[in-house]
Amino acid sequence: MQTKAFQDDTELLYMTMVGVVMAAIFATGFHADVDRTLTRLAPEGTSYPFPDQTRLPAAKLTAAVGGFLLGVFFWTALGKLRWSAIRQLLKYRDWLTNPKSSKTKAWYFLLSSLLPRKRFLYTFQKVLPKYPLPSLKSTCQKTLATVEPLVSQDEFAKIKATMEGFEANEGPALQQILEKRHHTENNWVADLWDKYAYLVVRTPLYYTNFCNQGGLEKADLSCPPKRKQCAIAANQTYHYMRFYQLIQSRTLPPLLVQDLVPICSHRYRYLYSCTRTPGQVMDDLKTYEDSKHIVVFRKGVMYRVEMFASDVSGEESLLSGIEIQRLFESIIDDTTDVAETQWNPSVFTGLNRTVWSQEREKLMNNSINKASLHDVESAIFHVVLEDTSPEGLNEECHSNLTSSGFNRWFDKSLTLVTYENGKTGGNVEHSTADATLTSRILEYIWGHSKYDQNGNASTPDALDHPIVAVPRKIAWNLQQFKPAIPNYLESVQQFAMNLDVCVLKCNHGKGAIKKLRVSPDSFMQMALQLAFYRMHQSTPKTYETAMTRFFKYGRTETIRTVSKHSVAFTMAMEDPKSTNAERIRHLKAAMHYHNNYKLEAMNGQAADRHLFGLYVASKLAGVKPKLFDVKVLMSMDQLSTSQSPFFYDAKLAKTMSLYPAGGAFAALREDGYGVYYLFLGDNFLTVHITSYRSCPETNSKVFGERLEEAVADMKKLVAKK
Repeated sequence: MQTKAFQDDTELLYMTMVGVVMAAIFATGFHADVDRTLTRLAPEGTSYPFPDQTRLPAAKLTAAVGGFLLGVFFWTALGKLRWSAIRQLLKYRDWLTNPKSSKTKAWYFLLSSLLPRKRFLYTFQKVLPKYPLPSLKSTCQKTLATVEPLVSQDEFAKIKATMEGFEANEGPALQQILEKRHHTENNWVADLWDKYAYLVVRTPLYYTNFCNQGGLEKADLSCPPKRKQCAIAANQTYHYMRFYQLIQSRTLPPLLVQDLVPICSHRYRYLYSCTRTPGQVMDDLKTYEDSKHIVVFRKGVMYRVEMFASDVSGEESLLSGIEIQRLFESIIDDTTDVAETQWNPSVFTGLNRTVWSQEREKLMNNSINKASLHDVESAIFHVVLEDTSPEGLNEECHSNLTSSGFNRWFDKSLTLVTYENGKTGGNVEHSTADATLTSRILEYIWGHSKYDQNGNASTPDALDHPIVAVPRKIAWNLQQFKPAIPNYLESVQQFAMNLDVCVLKCNHGKGAIKKLRVSPDSFMQMALQLAFYRMHQSTPKTYETAMTRFFKYGRTETIRTVSKHSVAFTMAMEDPKSTNAERIRHLKAAMHYHNNYKLEAMNGQAADRHLFGLYVASKLAGVKPKLFDVKVLMSMDQLSTSQSPFFYDAKLAKTMSLYPAGGAFAALREDGYGVYYLFLGDNFLTVHITSYRSCPETNSKVFGERLEEAVADMKKLVAKK
């Protein structure tokens, strides 16, 4: 059948209209007089375009297309309704405080039935609830309650009067500033926290970075069999990269609490290929999405190592574990004759941030240094092949957390450290991420690492590559810095010498504590309070980390452990006239208070982040409330504590050959302690304690002994009830 060309645009427009009208008519079923209807609408001189024999097939086709489009419309509408329902359900917060209520059970059923089975890293980002803004009255009351046990009655009366003045005068205007942010931002505190809790701080990063340790045998927490340094470094590097690829492709499964409640995945964006660059007033987090290399340190010599190459099919792919191992072996061979550690600019990253910013500007003025800086800062992560062999967890932790001067680029988001005796660890820049993210990487590594019969890195799923780029040595011109570097080096090394580290491996865990029918975390927090009081005869201002990643862009909130109940408990434990019944009563009240405050903190209803927001708002508004001159409010925490889960993926955790040993961070005050504890299954616990040798009153080892005594005494106490 011959086809007829359209005479002009008018006829083309008409035929298009015919198709649309026919779709509408056939869809509604009113098509008894189609010919007359369409002919009447035709332009003058135009005949009806469809012969009789084509009308039925055209009708069927139109109906099919219309049905398909209608299906797509309803499927899209149902999808939007589903996600809208999930968004509303995630706003329900009582599941934390009332997990067994009928309302929570109904919520659980509804949410679990709506959640998609296929889940990717950012699947739930669009439906996470906004971070709540507490009322001014609530925060003022909670702050007073946390301060009262730390000061005398006279001091508290003054603080209370100051707080009441703030609540009546400057507070409402500052609250309005935050309320405006709450209405316009998904998380009113997120960027304020990044900027003013981290990036504006001028102190050296070794005070805020944290470290992670290697692995321990699951049976008894003994050290694992010794591995070749390059083999274990290559295996870990390979799986660090595989985890990075899962993030890049967004196929990494998101974390869901109880396999139901999603938590925010936003900080994964800053976990790799990210560097905190120094500024005169405020630092900046810079990411490099297209990076394909790492930087390796050995005896102060730095190398750029490409992580990808063309495989046998000509496609670019990740190097295999054995290929990475050979590259590391070549670096060690290349530095065998290096007698003394070579100078490089990593020593600058341990300086005051403003000083480092000024020195970085000088480096950027030299073309060689500028190119080398880009290599270092744009790397996916750093690897340090140490030429030392720390003995025991104390030395290992101390080395991971500090620097000899030229072996840690503290600005880098992730640094993997391996030692000649096969020990491992890492250093993390804290503004980029929190410990839960880096702990998940370690779980992935321990769950996937394999070695062949010769002890070499084994990655069976990796491809071979005919040509692999050799490591390229990174060059520096440091002539103008030679007079200053010895002083900078001394500053970094003084911190290392001053830091006192003690690591406890305990043959008891949360299983024994749960048998006492108490919260393991609350139990440990009260044990820390008792240990501190016994050692120093005072009550410390105490910080514990709470996760707030149930909310979009959430990170952490502060749990205030100290209460009038915790003070009464420590006093009763040290009072020989106190009965066990009184001690148990105070302990139960203290743990109940702590657990409730913890749940409030996780729900974004604690006081610290709100008070911090009010403080920042006062600075931005040029207001100077007397409240922010109160020493106990503005001082750092004397006892800073944290814990995190030891596993995140139940299936993967079962394949882990080792337990993670934990990690550490530096104490926030010269007269304080930093304590990180990690429950490993039901039977084990590790505790990392830091303090400073410059303070004659503190001692990490003695504090650890007091902590073990406190745990034992509390177990006996609770068991007697």
